[in-house]
Amino acid sequence: MKTILITLVSIVLLAAGKCNKTEDMTNLVDLQTSGCFGFCPVFKLSALNNGLVRYEGLRYAEKMGKDSFRLTQEELKSLQTKVRETNLWQYPDLIKSEVMDAPYATLTAYEGEKSKSVRGSIDRPAPLLELEALMTGLAEAHGFQVKRGVNPNDVPQKTKKEVIVQLRPEINAGNWITQFKDVKLQLMQRQSAENIWVVAYDSAQIKEKALIDLLKGTDGVLEVQANMPVKDRN
Repeated sequence: MKTILITLVSIVLLAAGKCNKTEDMTNLVDLQTSGCFGFCPVFKLSALNNGLVRYEGLRYAEKMGKDSFRLTQEELKSLQTKVRETNLWQYPDLIKSEVMDAPYATLTAYEGEKSKSVRGSIDRPAPLLELEALMTGLAEAHGFQVKRGVNPNDVPQKTKKEVIVQLRPEINAGNWITQFKDVKLQLMQRQSAENIWVVAYDSAQIKEKALIDLLKGTDGVLEVQANMPVKDRN
């Protein structure tokens, strides 16, 4: 009889442990951002009740692709409390914004199998902004830079080199450079009234000769050469 009782207690404890483990794996809150006219980072954070946070960088994010990090117990309790206090269920699904060039963000809270999403911009009610700020702050504390977007055309300093490009007088340099989406090119400065520009490129991505040949074959380009000291230029 004693053996049977011990076995029953063990089964009950094991079942309770499995229930708690399943509960811990449930969703707590998601944050999904959208783009803007500039380089606003587009990413998703999905926090679970066990402290795991799944990250996905989608566009203009410092870290692209999927990754994850784990909250401390103190951080998790703080986030759980904030989600309860914010109570997304009290808000409409969409909060219209009067701000034109501002990114939208969608917060989604979970209660069991139910979920509630609220989408809006920077003029949402303060509790929604505070919840978003808490989530992005936690991500940054764990090494995920999500508050500032990354310009994909920025050239790393360690591999940055330059060429000098002369365009036809009627060519707009800003419009011209947008055609090179597969190569990181960056207008640095205009050299003269003759539409001559210093253009930076990533030497780890494309070699100097290949870039010069590419640019020379582009409509609107009169001349291209490496940006050398003045005494060495042609």
